[in-house]
Amino acid sequence: MMNDTELDDLLNTWSAPPAPASLREKVRAGFAANLERQTSPGRWHWIAAFVPSARKSLLAGAILAAGAFFFVVVAALSQTHKIVAPPVGVPYIVDSEFVRYSDDGSPSVEMYTTSYSLDGHEILLSRSLPGNPFGTAIGRTLDAALPYVFRLRSRFEDADLLEKVKRAAAQAVTVTTGCWGPCLMLAHYGFARSGGVGCLDGPIIGRETILNYPTVAVQHYDGGSQRMTLWMARDLGCFALRIATEEQRPDGTFRLVTTKHALKVTLHP
Repeated sequence: MMNDTELDDLLNTWSAPPAPASLREKVRAGFAANLERQTSPGRWHWIAAFVPSARKSLLAGAILAAGAFFFVVVAALSQTHKIVAPPVGVPYIVDSEFVRYSDDGSPSVEMYTTSYSLDGHEILLSRSLPGNPFGTAIGRTLDAALPYVFRLRSRFEDADLLEKVKRAAAQAVTVTTGCWGPCLMLAHYGFARSGGVGCLDGPIIGRETILNYPTVAVQHYDGGSQRMTLWMARDLGCFALRIATEEQRPDGTFRLVTTKHALKVTLHP
């Protein structure tokens, strides 16, 4: 694993091609405007906060600009395809199963994860894709590389903007809800934090004990055709032991799209 000193040495020797003078201001303006809109009470998606839909062309340019650095990081992290031990002091870990449902309702397991919650933010330790060892290796490498990519980006971001992002994160509860496409990238959602029993703002629709932990089911609508129900366990640092994502049909009924189920909670002394 690359340490901070080695990373700094790498960044000092790597240089990106010059970007147009207008690019920085466009990205900053779009990011700030979208962040302000997305961090209003309710649900907001991490990728949406960082990549405004109106600026997809900027995303493509950013991918090309970061490509060389990305492959250097991947090579440096090639030994990360293994389960990571939880940090000292983590009181528990949760093993979860992610299932996707087809239009006819048939289920298929798409991912397993091991994670825990720190200050209301779910922290991934490891994940695997059943029957797909190559995809598992690629996904774990991407998970390990992303923090380094964000550190690189922070060198070019405005300090006030970064501070706004930190304040928004401190006021949110974040969860892993699944993965994108072939499961190479994780799907993260953030919700406005609540001091109540449900951990996050939203209507409470039920209570249930899951794996011997009391949970409160909170439901959120995305303003469109989807709704998400999260069973939050306050005793586990506001960890979502179950998540169900549904999509509304033309007749007004909802069909199940994805679920997350906690399989096991392991306590650490």
